[in-house]
Amino acid sequence: MAPRKTRTIRLQVFADVSPRKAFRALTEPARLTRWFVDQATLSPRKGGRYEFSWEDGPVHRGRILEFAREDHVTLSWQWPGQEALGVTKLRLSVEPKKQGTVIKLVHSGFQRGGPWVELYEGAIQGWMYFLMNLKSVLENGHDLRSPYDW
Repeated sequence: MAPRKTRTIRLQVFADVSPRKAFRALTEPARLTRWFVDQATLSPRKGGRYEFSWEDGPVHRGRILEFAREDHVTLSWQWPGQEALGVTKLRLSVEPKKQGTVIKLVHSGFQRGGPWVELYEGAIQGWMYFLMNLKSVLENGHDLRSPYDW
């Protein structure tokens, strides 16, 4: 069997909230700013556009490739300043589980070697942190990014 040409990040976290509440946190701009970005726009439909930005940080822009209300959203994902590398896909989904929700993240299309190695490793760390922050915000209302929220 030939080795795969790309790598995929697969992460998940359980949150003690309803799937509806979790999905809203993944797709509504006002809720995205509570755990992920400083500013967000997102047109919740296939073919829609999104823009995520951080103060003194990057701005991610792209298209919504798939949107199934209360289930999943798939975004094109490209790193600012690394446009020549191409686009990856980010899929965020929710799945009811017992008295809560499993939030799944699948980020695919990372090439092997070269500048992709650093992007892949950084993405793993970043997504792990943001999923933990999402869980904290959903369950406790505490944004781990804020030094003043204790």
